Amino acid sequence: MTYRLSELEVLPDDPFKQDALQRKPLVGFLANLVAKIDGPFVLALDSPWGTGKTTLVRMLKAQLEQQSFYCIYFNAWKSDYATDPLVALVESIERSIKVESVISENFDERFNKVKKITGKIARRMIVAGGKILSLGILDVDKDVEEIISDVAADTTGDIVDLFSKERDHLEQFRQVLTESVEALTATRNRRNIIIFLDELDRCRPIFSIGLLERIKHLFDTPNIIFVLSVDKQQLECTIGAVYGSGTNSREYLRRFIDLEYRIPRPVPKSFTESLLTKYGLDELFALRNGQETKFDRMHFVDFFTLLADIFDLSLRARERCITRLRVVMDQTPADQYLDPIPLALLIVLRSNNSDIFDRLVNGGMGAEEVMNYIYQLPSGAKLQSEHAGYVIEAVLLAADKSKDRVHARIESLKILVADPNRTEDEKEKASNVLNLYNYFANSMRSLRLDFIAAKVELSEMIR
Repeated sequence: MTYRLSELEVLPDDPFKQDALQRKPLVGFLANLVAKIDGPFVLALDSPWGTGKTTLVRMLKAQLEQQSFYCIYFNAWKSDYATDPLVALVESIERSIKVESVISENFDERFNKVKKITGKIARRMIVAGGKILSLGILDVDKDVEEIISDVAADTTGDIVDLFSKERDHLEQFRQVLTESVEALTATRNRRNIIIFLDELDRCRPIFSIGLLERIKHLFDTPNIIFVLSVDKQQLECTIGAVYGSGTNSREYLRRFIDLEYRIPRPVPKSFTESLLTKYGLDELFALRNGQETKFDRMHFVDFFTLLADIFDLSLRARERCITRLRVVMDQTPADQYLDPIPLALLIVLRSNNSDIFDRLVNGGMGAEEVMNYIYQLPSGAKLQSEHAGYVIEAVLLAADKSKDRVHARIESLKILVADPNRTEDEKEKASNVLNLYNYFANSMRSLRLDFIAAKVELSEMIR
């Protein structure tokens, strides 16, 4: 049984083999864009958290590697425990490059200088902060005494000399880094190396800002292109958390980014279909071949995709929803009702608004209130004039345990249909809901939302 998906495998020689979101054209466009850029350059790929940026970046990396580019992937979030982000980034570059089967001695020699200067820069910051720590790839040696002496100069009046020495270290770093890149790319027809910096928006605020600052001041050298995958809105909030709410975070962020590209949303129905396949649900739906259950898969895909779009669920949130569906289906024999339409609504509500979920299941809200709530969402208004909206309201009416509330709603719909002052669109909508309610009320057995909700809440498993 599959309850959790493993990370999508991106094959170096066929990166789009398992691509269910039809990202090949987008990756091709981005690869062509990056290939034409001369470093130094910073490109930001902007998309909200949980929308598949990491997979997109890995596909882009594989595509560019097929074009003979040196590519380095750095997951900032997995390294944000480091005291200085510079150390983590340099270590990641070295580890990635050493994967190559043939690395010139010329590169090794120069990159060792990069590491040594990295050590001096990082140690200076650590000692200045009153800490002497192990730095992973860097050794704490006799240079610490020199740094302590330099930092002490801050209290003896030699601040100008200290600043000069710091500036010399930064210039040396940029120079030996430039030489290292030239030595690395000398045997290829590509002058640039590409560093993919992922998950920056999930890091500790100080680490995120520090990493951006290090890139700006140390890596702004020829032949280096950074590709940042970020949730720009979240990153702006991070900047505000560090520098205060009065900071113009958007302008501050522009200091570090040369070009930003907002990743378009994927095709949502294709993603739903792919999740069903990955969770092994196609086989379970195939067993539901009775007269009243053979369309369960189609109805769930259509209504779940529609509602997930209206509630603006991220790809990661949709994945968690399908995890719940898998649990529900494991508890529901193939010859029993699945009720895919109310099930889709309850799963989405449980993921997005547990308060509305509870009130609907417990009878505190009726169909009209739930629909009005959905209509007020940014993308929900369209349901007012779509068949799917009529179906959802009619199903909720048929499932409502409050007969008085159902009777009141039915009577109000009948009055609306007969009202000469109403528009034809309003009358048609009311008539459609009435006809669908009559169909569901007469053809369906007693529909219990609390029974479906128990499965969605996973509580049915322990009863």
